[in-house]
Amino acid sequence: QELILPFGKRLARADERMRELPYALYDSQEVMVTDIVNSGKASIKQGLAVLGGIQINTAPDQLDYFHPLRFDYYDADGNLVD
Repeated sequence: QELILPFGKRLARADERMRELPYALYDSQEVMVTDIVNSGKASIKQGLAVLGGIQINTAPDQLDYFHPLRFDYYDADGNLVD
């Protein structure tokens, strides 16, 4: 399955392709994670937290950091809690 292929036009149109690439990869993986969560909702026992984002690696003398893009909590019934 080609996960990044559907985002080819988006990347081609981007002014800064290397900056857009991790967001396109995140979006492609977000589709897969959402499918997994939706398929397994019935098996949630006490709740499920889903955290997603982009890990940003920096120079060796600097700290790396995480750019969170999603934090969802599903209750024991599989419902998304706002």
